[in-house]
Amino acid sequence: MSNEGRLVRVHYVGTLDDGTTFDSSRDRDEPLEFVCMAGMMIPGFDATVREMEVGQTRRVRLEPEQAYGPRRADMVRTFRVSELPGSEELVGGQRVMLGGPHGQPIPALVAEKTEEAVTLDLNHEMAGKALTFEIELLGADDAERHHCCGNGHGNCCGGEGRGHHHQDGGCHHGEGHGDECCGNHGEGCCHGDE
Repeated sequence: MSNEGRLVRVHYVGTLDDGTTFDSSRDRDEPLEFVCMAGMMIPGFDATVREMEVGQTRRVRLEPEQAYGPRRADMVRTFRVSELPGSEELVGGQRVMLGGPHGQPIPALVAEKTEEAVTLDLNHEMAGKALTFEIELLGADDAERHHCCGNGHGNCCGGEGRGHHHQDGGCHHGEGHGDECCGNHGEGCCHGDE
């Protein structure tokens, strides 16, 4: 049975090719909940969970196209220091948060800084990387029993249309991640009916 459209609860451990763990719900002892195939997750993670059964554990390696996409040269931009108030204090290698057109935070890496200019890399920090996930499906419920936190977005979490992986076990306000949850509920984007 497909889990598409169902509210699923998973534990996961994400690692890079060198074995480094970059994220783990198990380390936080906090399962992740999301509506499967609703665009809330990176494509490969969603597709894996869609075909799983409750209690099953799967290990999957995702190429960048099924994760955060390839690195894009057009996402590296250079600005005059005078165009970015406060950029005088920035240093190369620093991670900063910029304000997007709708007020959403956009993480960036200061790739280079001179007295006259600052170059910002707006690529997701996991862009261009293959990711391996060990995923355990803990539960799957009909999504109709839950409602989205809304706030004007087309799905529960705002993003760039592609979806993404929750890096902090709930809302998207973890450091270094470009999306934040549209809701005010600390336990995640969707919550059960009261």
